[in-house]
Amino acid sequence: MGGWDTREAQGKEDKGDFFMWYDWMAGGWGGRTDRDGSSATAPVFGPGLAVQPVEGQERLSPVITSHHTLITDSAGPGKYRGGLGVSKGGVLTDCADTVMSYCCDRSRSVTWGIEGGLPSIPQGVCLNRNSEDEQYLGALFSNVEVGPGDAFERPSAGGGGYGDPLERDPAEVLEDVIDGYVSVSRAAKDYGVVIRAIDPEIDEYELDDAATVELREEQRLSRVGKLSEDPEAVAQRYRNGELDQLDLIRHYGVILDWSTDELLPTTTQQFRAQLDKRTLAAWA
Repeated sequence: MGGWDTREAQGKEDKGDFFMWYDWMAGGWGGRTDRDGSSATAPVFGPGLAVQPVEGQERLSPVITSHHTLITDSAGPGKYRGGLGVSKGGVLTDCADTVMSYCCDRSRSVTWGIEGGLPSIPQGVCLNRNSEDEQYLGALFSNVEVGPGDAFERPSAGGGGYGDPLERDPAEVLEDVIDGYVSVSRAAKDYGVVIRAIDPEIDEYELDDAATVELREEQRLSRVGKLSEDPEAVAQRYRNGELDQLDLIRHYGVILDWSTDELLPTTTQQFRAQLDKRTLAAWA
């Protein structure tokens, strides 16, 4: 983002100093052959690099960081899951004539898994979420006008999973739930692991071994067929609230325009083709 920082402007005619708020995101690395991927590390200038300190950013520009946190369920499921991505948001304060631009990847070609692993999450900027003028701006745009009070947030992708997620040790999935890396619902949907929340405030959860064996057997029989279901019918189920975004991506291989919920048939065909190569082949 760039514009005029009016925090120290003197009078109506003075716009203050010009500012540029430049930010890159940390993300998750893919699952490895014998362990999970690293979370929240930046790929620029070498793996493991930390992100910019938000305190320095806030001193130099009229943007307050609202949150910077790991994203639950952002790691691609696998026998060894990917690392988690990060959500970062900010609010503009005293500024004038300010515009926002953004460039990233994987909003439609979502970071995939290999050797049977599943994909991560799509990327893209949301402006003024949960407000009347909420906008999903996507992953590539420039010169969008913003001003004081505007809030934005964006995710970074987690790494793709390595290996069949139905082969992940249920105890490891339970630990991921306790750590907040995986939700109880996605533990069941993505790993076939049934976990009951007893008292989340004190991280008390219970693993149901018998139900997990039954659910995993059911998913082994049904999951391949989901990736050949009619894409438009699947998209309509999403619009009706029967499926969520990760259901579409990970279990049906269906990609939409995330701002309009319109089916992208060519992208879906291409995405299913790479799932067939990198995921279904290992399941078979």
